[in-house]
Amino acid sequence: MRSEFFERIKSDGHYRTKSLLTFSFVFNIIYAVFLFIVSRIYFSKWFFVMAIYYGLLSLTRVFIFANINPKKEIRSKIKTMRACGFFLLLINLVVSTMMFILIYSVGYVKHHEITVIALATYTFTSLTVAIVSSVRQLKKNDYVHFSAKIISLVSASVSLVTLTNTMLVTFGEENLLLRSIILPLLCVAVAIFIVLCAILMLRKANSDLGILKNEKERK
Repeated sequence: MRSEFFERIKSDGHYRTKSLLTFSFVFNIIYAVFLFIVSRIYFSKWFFVMAIYYGLLSLTRVFIFANINPKKEIRSKIKTMRACGFFLLLINLVVSTMMFILIYSVGYVKHHEITVIALATYTFTSLTVAIVSSVRQLKKNDYVHFSAKIISLVSASVSLVTLTNTMLVTFGEENLLLRSIILPLLCVAVAIFIVLCAILMLRKANSDLGILKNEKERK
C-alpha cells in the first residue's frame, strides 16, 4: 500500500501536487492554531495577526486544491492564478500595514524557547520545501500548480519574519535597537517580495488571457 502511494506520487504530477497541497494545508492549519494558542497565552497581538494570516492562506490552498484538474480548460486555470494573485496582493497589503503598526505601537512580548524552536522548525522546513519545489515548477507551465508553489513560498517568507521577531525579543531583549532596525527592513523585503509575486501572477494571467482571446478572434 505504501509502495503504491509513493509510486503514484512519482508518476502522477496532479496526484503529487494534490498530496503535497493537502499536507501543506494540514501543516498550515496546525501552525495557525499554534500561533493562535500562543497569542492567547502571551497576549501577543503579533501572533494573533499571523494566525489570521495563515488561516487565510489555508483558504487559498483549498481554492487551489479545488481547481487542480487536468481536464480543466487552460482559460480556467489562468483565471485561478489571477484570483490567487489578487488575493495575495490584498491580504499582503492589509497584514503588512498591521505588522508595521504592531512594530512601532506596542511593546514586545518575550516567548519561551520552545516556541522559538517550533517556529524555527516550521520556517526552515517550509522554506526549504517551497524553494526546491518552486525551482522545479519554473520548468513547467501549469498555472494552478505554479500558484500552489507561490503560496507555499509566501507562507514560508512570512514565517521568517515571525521567527526573526521572536528570536530578537527572546534572545536579544537587551538590544532592542537591533530589533528596531532589522525587523522593519525584513518586513519591507518580505512585503515587496510578496507584492512582486502577486504582480507577476496577475501580469502573466492577464497577458496569457489576452493571447487566448486574440487566438479565438482569429479563428
